[in-house]
Amino acid sequence: MWRDRGLRGLIAFLIVAFICVGSPALRAQGTDAATTANANKLAQVLKQSGYTYTTHRSDTWSIDLQRKNIGKVKIITSVGADIVVTFAILAKKANIQKSAQFLETLASANHDYDFVKVGLDKDGDLFVRIDTPARTIDVQEFKRVVEQVANASNEVYAKVSGSIRR
Repeated sequence: MWRDRGLRGLIAFLIVAFICVGSPALRAQGTDAATTANANKLAQVLKQSGYTYTTHRSDTWSIDLQRKNIGKVKIITSVGADIVVTFAILAKKANIQKSAQFLETLASANHDYDFVKVGLDKDGDLFVRIDTPARTIDVQEFKRVVEQVANASNEVYAKVSGSIRR
C-alpha cells in the first residue's frame, strides 16, 4: 500500500514538473517588422476564414465557438515574428482542483493528440494550444488549427470536468 502511494506521488510530481518545465512563455508577441507583416497576413486569413472574430490588438484575435461538453469556447490567436499561437483557456487556476488523477489525465492528453499541447500556463490556468510556424499559415491551415483547438478543448474538458468548478 505505501509503495503504491509513493509511486503515485512520484508520478504526480513528475507530471507537475514536466508541465511546469515544458510550458514556455508565448512567443507570439513582439513589434518588429516580421511581426507586423505576419499580423497583416493573419488579419487577411481571418477575413477569408468565414469565422466571426473579435480583434483585441493588432496581433491578437478571438473566435467564439460552441461545443457540446465545454459550451462556449473562446479560441484566441496571436501572431509574432515567426509563430502563430492558437489556444483556449479551459479553466482558471482558482477553479481547478488539482489531484494526481487530474495531472495524469493532462499528461495522457499530451500523448493522445499529435499537434495539440495541453497543460497549465505560467498563471496556473488550464490551456489547450497549437503553435504554427507563421510562414506556413493560410486559410485552410488556420481553420484546421482552430477546429483542432476547439475540439481538443471539448474533449479535454470532458475528461477533467470533475476537477473544475464552474
